[in-house]
Amino acid sequence: MATSTTGVTTRRVYALGSLAAILFGYDNGIISAAILFIPHELPLTPLLKGTVVSATVVGAMVGAVGSGPVADRQGRRRVLLAAGVVFTVGALGAGLAPNVATLVLFRFIIGLGIGISSVMVPLYLAEMAPADARGVVTSLNQYMIIIGTAVAAATGYGLAFAASWRWMVLIGVFPGIALVLGLLTVPDTPRSLVRRGHSDQARAVLTSLRRDRDAAGRELDEIVELERQQADARLGARMSAPWVRRLLVLGALLAVFQQITGVNTIVYYAPTVLTGFGVSDVTALLFTFLNGLVNIATIAIVVRARVVDRRGRKPVLLAGLVGMSLSLFAVGAAAIVLPPTSPALFGIAVAAFVVFTNSFSATWGPVLWVVLAEIFPLAIRGAAMAVATLFNWLTDFFVSLTFPTFTSLVGAGVVFLAYGAAGVLVFPIVWWAVPETKQRSLESLETWFRRGSWSRPAGGTA
Repeated sequence: MATSTTGVTTRRVYALGSLAAILFGYDNGIISAAILFIPHELPLTPLLKGTVVSATVVGAMVGAVGSGPVADRQGRRRVLLAAGVVFTVGALGAGLAPNVATLVLFRFIIGLGIGISSVMVPLYLAEMAPADARGVVTSLNQYMIIIGTAVAAATGYGLAFAASWRWMVLIGVFPGIALVLGLLTVPDTPRSLVRRGHSDQARAVLTSLRRDRDAAGRELDEIVELERQQADARLGARMSAPWVRRLLVLGALLAVFQQITGVNTIVYYAPTVLTGFGVSDVTALLFTFLNGLVNIATIAIVVRARVVDRRGRKPVLLAGLVGMSLSLFAVGAAAIVLPPTSPALFGIAVAAFVVFTNSFSATWGPVLWVVLAEIFPLAIRGAAMAVATLFNWLTDFFVSLTFPTFTSLVGAGVVFLAYGAAGVLVFPIVWWAVPETKQRSLESLETWFRRGSWSRPAGGTA
């Protein structure tokens, strides 16, 4: 990889820039194991169980909506550093919580870090990556989330024998410290530096990240020119401009769609659902662990094959909807037809969950964040990402809070069928509304959207 005089390498920038996503995955995923054992020490009603799980989602809303505007003013790296501190404090407090109220409070604080990272990691990666690799680089966000989730599953399984939910949570302290220390060694993004008047630093960063110095110079000129145009005509970059409002609506809808396909019914509650089908806690957590390993392999193949950059964003999103809906229909129908403790039901549920999670990990997991990081104009990119991410977390909150209650009322089968049907409804909207953004620079995409040229196929980097 190319290296500048400051020692910055693309590999280190991408790895450390996406490290917060590992914490996102770990702290988001570990609750599925911990929630099996927390009631042994802290009594939980179904509503309190949903509150403990969804407290991070409420925190994520606050972290997401607050981080974007701050990042536009202070830079992407500083906000990611703040996320590392928040993750560390939250994990420490939650792991030592003496009662449910304290646990909920520090789960909320962990959520602040998750919300910040959900906005900042894809934004940081997209702004660091060249146009021809932006899809695969930004997909590292989801890859790291999956790794974090898999580590959480392995930790939950390993500590299940001791029923040690506190250590499951406390382990999140160590990567939080690593995130803070690591981010001290990498720069902010060139676009953020230009936006804040540091063009010389932006040039140094681009030169270190691009193999071709001339290409780096042209990219900097394009960024500076676009920033100059926006400085002369701020009205066109405000959120009230019609073309920007259209992008905001699209981003918010896509963020909602990712959640109403039911992903977090499985991320948060798969072990709980499986124990309801007659297997032990340890068996349910073993499945979560093994499925996490399969997820890592799946997204590694997708990243290596550069599917997002080669096939495009829209085809991948549509394919994901098919896989996710079919798998939810299968487990939903089986849960209604078969006896609750039937071995056949457990087998179908395991197969369906594997298909669902791997479909999501290869498609909607990474590609949503790729698209969101691409479609918004530079002047408000952080704030716009925050708005879209807020809608994502609002929907996640509804799903995570209500799943235990809905399941107790109508059964898991009906709930899974409902989320499968949501995927069917989303398919034609994505087909019609989502523009293809592959292989174009962020600056050319902004010009393209400003002109209202959505119907023209996107191609090239000009």
